[in-house]
Amino acid sequence: MRVAIVTGAAKGLGRTYALALAEDGWTVVAADVLDAGPVVDEITAAGSSAHAIEVDVSDEHAAERLAAQTLDRFGRIDVLVNNAAIFTSIRKKPFDELTVEEWDRMFAVNVRGTWLCAKAVTPAMKDARAGRIVNVTSTTVPSGVPLFLHYVASKAAIVGLTRALARELGEWGICVNAIAPDYVPHDAEYAAQQPEMAATLARQRCFQRDMTPDDLVGTLRYLVDPGSAFVTGQVLYVNGGRLFSGV
Repeated sequence: MRVAIVTGAAKGLGRTYALALAEDGWTVVAADVLDAGPVVDEITAAGSSAHAIEVDVSDEHAAERLAAQTLDRFGRIDVLVNNAAIFTSIRKKPFDELTVEEWDRMFAVNVRGTWLCAKAVTPAMKDARAGRIVNVTSTTVPSGVPLFLHYVASKAAIVGLTRALARELGEWGICVNAIAPDYVPHDAEYAAQQPEMAATLARQRCFQRDMTPDDLVGTLRYLVDPGSAFVTGQVLYVNGGRLFSGV
């Protein structure tokens, strides 16, 4: 049995990650502040194993409880996919109109939540001298997208966190990497607020089409499979060739 925790698994990209891992035979712990029960039902109906845990990743005790309950139920934690984040609820505005509360909440979920979940699962991974932590950053970081500075800054912090954590955990054979998706118009309500966005970005890609959640699955599979055992501290861009990573 291989056990993977996916945060923010109730919907969107997290749901796609959870379903893909379950399809590959992973036992999936679907963690979310929302009800992840429907995702678990979908996984179990297909014959795979899954369990839902309600968690606010920005809360230290909740993150610790997530790891503890996973270990109590399954006895191991092999993978953590740090996907939970604030994004679709953002209302774009100039940086000097952001409130301190908006800034702090963004960093509490996107950055502190990523750190707390990694911190919570690390003891089990150290004991096993193996493990994979996959963080989620964003293509908005190298492109510097305006009007949601707090989001871009939070996702830039994930890059630094990934690299530093890879240095600290290499001794135990734990790989820490990040996926940087481009804009995925998977949330209909959010996409409706900016209907021009998907088409504009599609024209800038080598592959001139909308990006879908499934476009990220192959990269996730690579990062959790044995073939990437010597890959750590890296950010893998998945954007259809809209932006290239630095030399």
